[in-house]
Amino acid sequence: MNTQFKKIGLITKPNVSEISATIQTLCDFLQRAGISVYINPETAQHVTLSNGKITPTDSLADHCDLIVSIGGDGTLLSSARAVVNTNVPLVGINLGRLGFLVDISPHEMEDKLKDLLEGAYHEEERIILNTQIKRQGNVIHEESAFNEVALHRLKAPSLIDLETYVDGVFVNAQRSDGLIIATPTGSTAYALSGGGPLMHPSLDAIALVPINPHTLSNRPIIVDGKSEIDIKFSQRDQHRAQVTCDNVILPELQEGDVISIKRHSKKVRLLHPTDHDFFNILRVKLGWSRPPQA
Repeated sequence: MNTQFKKIGLITKPNVSEISATIQTLCDFLQRAGISVYINPETAQHVTLSNGKITPTDSLADHCDLIVSIGGDGTLLSSARAVVNTNVPLVGINLGRLGFLVDISPHEMEDKLKDLLEGAYHEEERIILNTQIKRQGNVIHEESAFNEVALHRLKAPSLIDLETYVDGVFVNAQRSDGLIIATPTGSTAYALSGGGPLMHPSLDAIALVPINPHTLSNRPIIVDGKSEIDIKFSQRDQHRAQVTCDNVILPELQEGDVISIKRHSKKVRLLHPTDHDFFNILRVKLGWSRPPQA
């Protein structure tokens, strides 16, 4: 097959045996098309490849022209973090449940991927967040997030105290269960559950969504995507808090820690079938009304 994607890497949902048949079908299809297939160690547990190359997830994109994520949105989030420092695009095959990001189903996998390999696809770039935990002026941990950064109380049922600054300007102090800082991609995830707004994926914007704030007037706010957000955690009454970046748990916070969040210098490239329709996805996934009749 004449395609720009000569080397394709596969990242799959780990420890799920029922997806093995789908992954094997995908590998066989790609190899018949003359594609060099690279797989991470988790994928290697599912398939038998005659000439596949096993490569660690964090370096898979260094060898590939395209990464295919097979699983749910969570698998694609992990894949996005693995490719963010490269320019390698991602495409998702949905073996999960909701699937806002992974829009190719297994039964149409071969037809959709054939079109994509031949150049028929829709491409979009999405922002990703970079997060640092600073302690006494030193960065003790750094992580990226495709959906959201969530600062939340840990175990205790009491509220935590937070101060939020945008580009060095004080925004507010709040007592709440925490705060979600979401990308447009993440606006359909945890932030949506917290009452945050839906944002079109093409926007260069960041949403700040409080989690169960004590003050009812504390509402979500949208800021420019170029903003730098600093959150100061106050360990009131020894209450504990933690930060998560998508599904990655960061070190437990201490009194005086600052969480600094800003847009990553690079964006994630997502490839979709040509019939991709964000608003149709919302209608289907959220149970909205049917489109008007012609």
